[in-house]
Amino acid sequence: MSEQDDPEAAEPRKDQHSKQHEPFVSAGAESTRELREMARRRREAEEKLQHHLLEAKEKPVEE
Repeated sequence: MSEQDDPEAAEPRKDQHSKQHEPFVSAGAESTRELREMARRRREAEEKLQHHLLEAKEKPVEE
């Protein structure tokens, strides 16, 4: 059986990328990127705060 006989063999799978290309960035896409970046930073800050709160809770009280 050759690649011509098997239609799935000719097309790359969804998890495989044949080539990298630059995405088109419009004004809407730029604001979306900024919102995603802000959300990512907020999640990281919340995780860091949670970590500090757990450390403070576990730390014995010094008198």
